Amino acid sequence: MQFQQTARLESVLKHAQEQQVALQYPLAVTLFDNSEAAVQESTTLKNSVLNQMIQHNLVAHPFYKFIQQSQFAPRVLSAIDVDRIRLDKFDNPLLQGQFALSAPKREEKVLYVGNLEKVYAVENQAGIALHKQVDNLHSADIGELAYPPILIYPDGKIVHPHHGSWLTTQYYLPPFTMVYIPFKEFESSQMDKDIVALLAQRKPTSPKN
Repeated sequence: MQFQQTARLESVLKHAQEQQVALQYPLAVTLFDNSEAAVQESTTLKNSVLNQMIQHNLVAHPFYKFIQQSQFAPRVLSAIDVDRIRLDKFDNPLLQGQFALSAPKREEKVLYVGNLEKVYAVENQAGIALHKQVDNLHSADIGELAYPPILIYPDGKIVHPHHGSWLTTQYYLPPFTMVYIPFKEFESSQMDKDIVALLAQRKPTSPKN
């Protein structure tokens, strides 16, 4: 989607709907910056992450391939709710430039990625507290988590649940949430920090969604 002239967000969404794009899951409806400079910025971060993984001997790890095959771009607007935009002119900004609109169909699945044997797309866990999910998965086939997970919500928001708060806080995981398991202690690992920053820019139309 490219706009030489400025266009209101509402008219962009209307155009998308005319192209049969369903905007049925607002939390995951995202406008990515598709300009050459923005995509280059994300590509630089992606290459940096892949290089750091190589340095940590993770080139054969399934998560390396997941990053390699995924597409990334900086977010411009996240959690776009077409009804709210119609009602509130302050939620209807003027846009100019090159953009990619991502509006994945809602599927009841959560992705567990990172320091695991593979990428797990876990279904039917929405609404279950994080610690309970982890217990369920531990008794299934994911096993013990090496480090506390980091949550990346479909709108790009990043949450760090600390272990003690797993049991007391209901971390609701909406569909398309990514649960990232770090490779090292997160606070002191530049690679893990860069991975989380990159995952927040991931386009959910990439492989495995």
